[in-house]
Amino acid sequence: MAKVGLFFGSSTGNTEAVSYQIKQEMDTHDGWEVDVHNIGSSTPEKLMEYDYLIMGIPTWNTGELQDDWDIFLPNFANMDMSGKKVAMFGLGDQNGYGYNFLDALGILADEVMKSGAYVIGLWKSDTYQFEESKATIEDHFLGLGVDQEGQEEMTTNRIKTWVAQVIEQFNTNYEPA
Repeated sequence: MAKVGLFFGSSTGNTEAVSYQIKQEMDTHDGWEVDVHNIGSSTPEKLMEYDYLIMGIPTWNTGELQDDWDIFLPNFANMDMSGKKVAMFGLGDQNGYGYNFLDALGILADEVMKSGAYVIGLWKSDTYQFEESKATIEDHFLGLGVDQEGQEEMTTNRIKTWVAQVIEQFNTNYEPA
């Protein structure tokens, strides 16, 4: 049984709800067990217990980190995550904040990569309408993009497709270019 640590930060409950939707979808795949943790009550040591990680973060206001992630982020400077695979997802509002859609996802991904981890689970950005994002590389987000404000009806199918992709990438020697 592969153990996955899913760590989220959530102020309004939306990211927490999506975290449990992801856990529920992963539970439908044999051989995967997901432990869900609020990053606000987690430690770097807890995060390092897992070979496979999923991290969820919402973008606040004009491109800001959610409070719990903002407090935790400096810990990455002292963490050696070499070889760990990290899948990420971010929540944002592309209509209201199109000039910084999912920026927090990009900020978190940068810190995770600086610590030596591989970010997997990149997600095509072509079904979203936004102007700018720190979470993009070419035509992909650095993880699943979730917009509960403007595209809530797409969340379930996006999660299902993304989880299958993440499991495949967890199971292989996949390393991003």
